[in-house]
Amino acid sequence: MASLPAASDLSSCKLYSVPRDHLLRLTEQIRDTIGRVPYTPMGSSVSIKSLLELLLPQNAVDKPIAREIKDFCLCCSALASSEGVESPSVYWIPKDLSLLARSVLGEFSLLASFSTEHEMVAELMAEVLPELKAVVKETCIDPDNEEFVSGSKRAPVVHAIVAAHQFRWLVTQVVYPHLGTMCSLIMPCALTMLDHWSPEVKEQGMLALTHLGKNVIAAELGWYEEAILDACCRNLPASDELWPCVVEVSVLMLVCTQRKNPRSSCSSELSFEGLTKY
Repeated sequence: MASLPAASDLSSCKLYSVPRDHLLRLTEQIRDTIGRVPYTPMGSSVSIKSLLELLLPQNAVDKPIAREIKDFCLCCSALASSEGVESPSVYWIPKDLSLLARSVLGEFSLLASFSTEHEMVAELMAEVLPELKAVVKETCIDPDNEEFVSGSKRAPVVHAIVAAHQFRWLVTQVVYPHLGTMCSLIMPCALTMLDHWSPEVKEQGMLALTHLGKNVIAAELGWYEEAILDACCRNLPASDELWPCVVEVSVLMLVCTQRKNPRSSCSSELSFEGLTKY
Protein backbone atom coordinates (compact mmCIF):
# COMPACT_ATOMS: atom_id res chain seq x y z
CA MET A 1 0.00 0.00 0.00
CA ALA A 2 1.44 3.34 -1.01
CA SER A 3 2.18 5.75 1.81
CA LEU A 4 0.62 9.19 1.80
CA PRO A 5 2.60 12.41 2.14
CA ALA A 6 2.03 14.66 5.11
CA ALA A 7 -0.83 17.11 4.69
CA SER A 8 1.55 20.05 4.39
CA ASP A 9 3.41 18.30 1.55
CA LEU A 10 0.40 17.34 -0.54
CA SER A 11 0.72 18.67 -4.05
CA SER A 12 -2.18 19.56 -6.28
CA CYS A 13 -0.31 18.56 -9.46
CA LYS A 14 -1.92 15.15 -9.84
CA LEU A 15 -5.40 16.26 -8.85
CA TYR A 16 -5.46 18.97 -11.49
CA SER A 17 -3.69 16.98 -14.21
CA VAL A 18 -6.82 15.36 -15.68
CA PRO A 19 -7.55 16.77 -19.16
CA ARG A 20 -10.79 18.71 -19.39
CA ASP A 21 -12.28 16.49 -22.09
CA HIS A 22 -11.95 13.49 -19.77
CA LEU A 23 -13.48 15.50 -16.94
CA LEU A 24 -16.47 16.39 -19.12
CA ARG A 25 -16.90 12.74 -20.14
CA LEU A 26 -17.08 11.68 -16.50
CA THR A 27 -19.37 14.60 -15.75
CA GLU A 28 -21.92 13.53 -18.35
CA GLN A 29 -22.29 10.13 -16.69
CA ILE A 30 -23.28 11.85 -13.45
CA ARG A 31 -25.38 14.56 -15.09
CA ASP A 32 -27.45 12.11 -17.12
CA THR A 33 -28.18 9.91 -14.12
CA ILE A 34 -28.90 12.62 -11.56
CA GLY A 35 -31.16 14.36 -14.06
CA ARG A 36 -33.51 11.36 -14.03
CA VAL A 37 -33.78 11.20 -10.25
CA PRO A 38 -37.02 12.65 -8.80
CA TYR A 39 -36.53 15.12 -5.99
CA THR A 40 -38.79 17.18 -3.76
CA PRO A 41 -37.15 19.54 -1.24
CA MET A 42 -38.23 18.77 2.32
CA GLY A 43 -38.29 21.52 4.92
CA SER A 44 -36.26 23.91 2.81
CA SER A 45 -36.73 26.12 -0.22
CA VAL A 46 -33.23 25.14 -1.36
CA SER A 47 -32.90 22.11 -3.61
CA ILE A 48 -29.93 19.92 -2.71
CA LYS A 49 -30.21 18.24 -6.09
CA SER A 50 -29.85 21.62 -7.81
CA LEU A 51 -26.89 22.52 -5.59
CA LEU A 52 -25.10 19.36 -6.65
CA GLU A 53 -25.94 19.80 -10.32
CA LEU A 54 -24.44 23.30 -10.19
CA LEU A 55 -21.15 21.75 -9.08
CA LEU A 56 -20.84 19.81 -12.34
CA PRO A 57 -18.63 21.37 -15.04
CA GLN A 58 -20.37 22.85 -18.07
CA ASN A 59 -19.29 22.42 -21.68
CA ALA A 60 -18.54 26.13 -21.87
CA VAL A 61 -15.59 27.13 -19.73
CA ASP A 62 -16.90 29.39 -16.97
CA LYS A 63 -14.33 28.84 -14.21
CA PRO A 64 -10.72 27.68 -13.78
CA ILE A 65 -10.02 23.99 -14.28
CA ALA A 66 -8.87 23.63 -10.67
CA ARG A 67 -12.25 24.91 -9.47
CA GLU A 68 -14.08 22.64 -11.90
CA ILE A 69 -12.20 19.59 -10.66
CA LYS A 70 -12.77 20.41 -7.00
CA ASP A 71 -16.47 21.03 -7.56
CA PHE A 72 -16.83 17.84 -9.60
CA CYS A 73 -15.18 15.80 -6.85
CA LEU A 74 -17.34 17.46 -4.20
CA CYS A 75 -20.48 16.62 -6.16
CA CYS A 76 -19.41 12.98 -6.41
CA SER A 77 -18.49 12.94 -2.71
CA ALA A 78 -21.95 14.16 -1.74
CA LEU A 79 -23.61 11.53 -3.94
CA ALA A 80 -21.35 8.76 -2.65
CA SER A 81 -22.01 9.81 0.96
CA SER A 82 -25.62 8.61 0.75
CA GLU A 83 -24.73 4.92 0.64
CA GLY A 84 -26.01 3.23 3.79
CA VAL A 85 -27.16 6.55 5.28
CA GLU A 86 -30.74 7.34 6.28
CA SER A 87 -30.32 11.09 6.46
CA PRO A 88 -33.30 13.16 5.26
CA SER A 89 -30.94 15.27 3.15
CA VAL A 90 -29.55 12.43 1.05
CA TYR A 91 -32.43 9.93 1.16
CA TRP A 92 -33.39 10.84 -2.41
CA ILE A 93 -30.09 9.63 -3.88
CA PRO A 94 -30.62 6.09 -5.21
CA LYS A 95 -28.01 3.42 -4.61
CA ASP A 96 -27.09 3.17 -8.28
CA LEU A 97 -26.26 6.89 -8.41
CA SER A 98 -24.20 6.63 -5.24
CA LEU A 99 -22.27 3.67 -6.65
CA LEU A 100 -21.81 5.48 -9.96
CA ALA A 101 -20.31 8.46 -8.15
CA ARG A 102 -17.81 6.18 -6.41
CA SER A 103 -16.98 4.46 -9.69
CA VAL A 104 -16.45 7.78 -11.46
CA LEU A 105 -14.14 8.99 -8.70
CA GLY A 106 -12.19 5.76 -9.06
CA GLU A 107 -11.80 6.38 -12.78
CA PHE A 108 -10.81 9.98 -12.10
CA SER A 109 -8.14 8.69 -9.71
CA LEU A 110 -6.67 6.49 -12.44
CA LEU A 111 -6.72 9.33 -14.97
CA ALA A 112 -4.82 11.50 -12.49
CA SER A 113 -2.21 8.73 -12.04
CA PHE A 114 -2.79 8.20 -8.34
CA SER A 115 -1.51 4.87 -7.07
CA THR A 116 -4.59 4.41 -4.86
CA GLU A 117 -7.98 6.04 -4.48
CA HIS A 118 -7.29 7.00 -0.87
CA GLU A 119 -4.21 8.87 -2.06
CA MET A 120 -6.45 10.90 -4.37
CA VAL A 121 -8.96 11.53 -1.58
CA ALA A 122 -6.18 12.66 0.76
CA GLU A 123 -4.95 15.18 -1.79
CA LEU A 124 -8.50 16.34 -2.42
CA MET A 125 -9.05 16.85 1.32
CA ALA A 126 -6.04 19.12 1.49
CA GLU A 127 -7.70 21.26 -1.17
CA VAL A 128 -11.32 21.33 -0.02
CA LEU A 129 -11.51 20.82 3.75
CA PRO A 130 -10.80 24.49 4.56
CA GLU A 131 -13.61 25.40 2.14
CA LEU A 132 -16.04 22.96 3.75
CA LYS A 133 -15.19 24.33 7.18
CA ALA A 134 -15.94 27.86 5.96
CA VAL A 135 -19.32 26.75 4.58
CA VAL A 136 -20.28 25.18 7.92
CA LYS A 137 -18.99 28.18 9.85
CA GLU A 138 -21.35 30.49 7.94
CA THR A 139 -24.35 28.97 9.69
CA CYS A 140 -22.65 28.06 12.94
CA ILE A 141 -23.31 29.38 16.43
CA ASP A 142 -20.44 30.96 18.27
CA PRO A 143 -19.93 28.63 21.28
CA ASP A 144 -18.78 31.55 23.44
CA ASN A 145 -21.82 33.80 23.13
CA GLU A 146 -24.38 31.47 21.50
CA GLU A 147 -25.24 34.04 18.86
CA PHE A 148 -25.29 33.45 15.15
CA VAL A 149 -22.16 34.60 13.41
CA SER A 150 -22.60 37.45 10.97
CA GLY A 151 -22.67 35.26 7.86
CA SER A 152 -25.52 33.08 9.07
CA LYS A 153 -28.22 35.34 7.61
CA ARG A 154 -26.81 34.85 4.13
CA ALA A 155 -26.29 31.09 3.97
CA PRO A 156 -29.11 28.51 4.16
CA VAL A 157 -28.29 25.69 6.58
CA VAL A 158 -28.69 23.15 3.79
CA HIS A 159 -25.30 24.29 2.46
CA ALA A 160 -23.71 23.30 5.78
CA ILE A 161 -25.54 19.97 5.77
CA VAL A 162 -24.23 19.10 2.31
CA ALA A 163 -20.71 20.15 3.35
CA ALA A 164 -20.96 17.96 6.45
CA HIS A 165 -21.88 14.89 4.41
CA GLN A 166 -19.05 15.59 1.96
CA PHE A 167 -16.61 15.98 4.84
CA ARG A 168 -17.67 12.78 6.59
CA TRP A 169 -17.43 10.74 3.39
CA LEU A 170 -13.99 12.08 2.48
CA VAL A 171 -12.56 11.43 5.94
CA THR A 172 -13.88 7.87 6.07
CA GLN A 173 -12.16 6.97 2.79
CA VAL A 174 -8.71 7.23 4.38
CA VAL A 175 -7.59 4.78 7.06
CA TYR A 176 -4.65 3.95 9.34
CA PRO A 177 -1.76 4.66 9.07
CA HIS A 178 -2.36 7.47 6.58
CA LEU A 179 -5.06 9.43 8.40
CA GLY A 180 -2.88 10.56 11.29
CA THR A 181 -0.83 12.90 9.11
CA MET A 182 -4.01 14.77 8.22
CA CYS A 183 -5.25 15.58 11.73
CA SER A 184 -4.33 19.25 11.32
CA LEU A 185 -6.69 19.43 8.33
CA ILE A 186 -9.49 17.30 9.72
CA MET A 187 -9.80 18.46 13.33
CA PRO A 188 -10.69 22.15 12.75
CA CYS A 189 -13.48 21.12 10.39
CA ALA A 190 -14.79 18.36 12.67
CA LEU A 191 -14.80 20.62 15.74
CA THR A 192 -16.66 23.33 13.82
CA MET A 193 -19.34 20.78 12.97
CA LEU A 194 -19.67 19.68 16.59
CA ASP A 195 -20.31 23.32 17.51
CA HIS A 196 -23.10 23.61 14.93
CA TRP A 197 -26.73 23.81 16.01
CA SER A 198 -28.01 21.40 13.34
CA PRO A 199 -28.21 17.78 14.59
CA GLU A 200 -27.47 16.53 11.08
CA VAL A 201 -24.29 18.59 10.83
CA LYS A 202 -23.25 17.53 14.34
CA GLU A 203 -23.82 13.87 13.52
CA GLN A 204 -21.60 13.94 10.44
CA GLY A 205 -18.84 15.58 12.47
CA MET A 206 -19.17 12.90 15.16
CA LEU A 207 -19.07 10.09 12.60
CA ALA A 208 -15.91 11.57 11.12
CA LEU A 209 -14.34 11.87 14.58
CA THR A 210 -15.29 8.28 15.38
CA HIS A 211 -13.54 7.10 12.23
CA LEU A 212 -10.55 9.28 13.07
CA GLY A 213 -10.32 7.85 16.59
CA LYS A 214 -10.22 4.32 15.19
CA ASN A 215 -7.50 5.12 12.65
CA VAL A 216 -4.95 7.30 14.43
CA ILE A 217 -2.69 6.89 17.44
CA ALA A 218 -3.08 8.98 20.59
CA ALA A 219 0.05 11.02 19.89
CA GLU A 220 -1.42 12.26 16.61
CA LEU A 221 -4.40 13.70 18.49
CA GLY A 222 -2.23 15.29 21.16
CA TRP A 223 -2.60 18.91 20.07
CA TYR A 224 -6.38 18.56 19.90
CA GLU A 225 -6.99 16.40 22.97
CA GLU A 226 -8.45 19.17 25.14
CA ALA A 227 -10.59 20.62 22.34
CA ILE A 228 -11.98 17.19 21.42
CA LEU A 229 -12.96 16.26 24.97
CA ASP A 230 -14.42 19.72 25.58
CA ALA A 231 -16.56 19.35 22.45
CA CYS A 232 -17.71 15.92 23.62
CA CYS A 233 -18.73 17.37 27.01
CA ARG A 234 -20.71 20.15 25.36
CA ASN A 235 -22.53 17.69 23.12
CA LEU A 236 -23.54 15.14 25.75
CA PRO A 237 -26.73 17.14 26.51
CA ALA A 238 -27.56 17.05 22.78
CA SER A 239 -30.83 15.73 21.37
CA ASP A 240 -31.86 12.16 22.11
CA GLU A 241 -31.43 11.16 18.47
CA LEU A 242 -27.71 11.96 18.72
CA TRP A 243 -27.17 10.31 22.11
CA PRO A 244 -25.77 6.96 20.80
CA CYS A 245 -23.41 8.80 18.46
CA VAL A 246 -22.27 11.20 21.20
CA VAL A 247 -21.59 8.36 23.62
CA GLU A 248 -19.62 6.37 21.05
CA VAL A 249 -17.34 9.23 20.04
CA SER A 250 -16.90 10.39 23.66
CA VAL A 251 -15.90 6.94 24.93
CA LEU A 252 -13.64 6.36 21.95
CA MET A 253 -11.85 9.68 22.41
CA LEU A 254 -11.50 9.10 26.16
CA VAL A 255 -9.93 5.70 25.58
CA CYS A 256 -7.69 7.08 22.87
CA THR A 257 -6.43 10.13 24.76
CA GLN A 258 -6.78 9.20 28.45
CA ARG A 259 -5.77 5.54 28.40
CA LYS A 260 -2.88 6.19 30.80
CA ASN A 261 -4.85 8.58 32.99
CA PRO A 262 -8.35 7.15 33.59
CA ARG A 263 -8.91 9.42 36.61
CA SER A 264 -8.22 12.62 34.72
CA SER A 265 -10.51 15.63 35.09
CA CYS A 266 -11.69 15.09 31.51
CA SER A 267 -12.77 11.53 32.31
CA SER A 268 -14.60 12.70 35.42
CA GLU A 269 -16.36 15.53 33.60
CA LEU A 270 -17.54 13.32 30.76
CA SER A 271 -18.77 10.70 33.22
CA PHE A 272 -20.66 13.34 35.20
CA GLU A 273 -22.25 14.85 32.09
CA GLY A 274 -23.25 11.40 30.92
CA LEU A 275 -24.85 10.47 34.23
CA THR A 276 -26.78 13.74 34.46
CA LYS A 277 -28.16 13.30 30.93
CA TYR A 278 -30.53 10.63 32.20
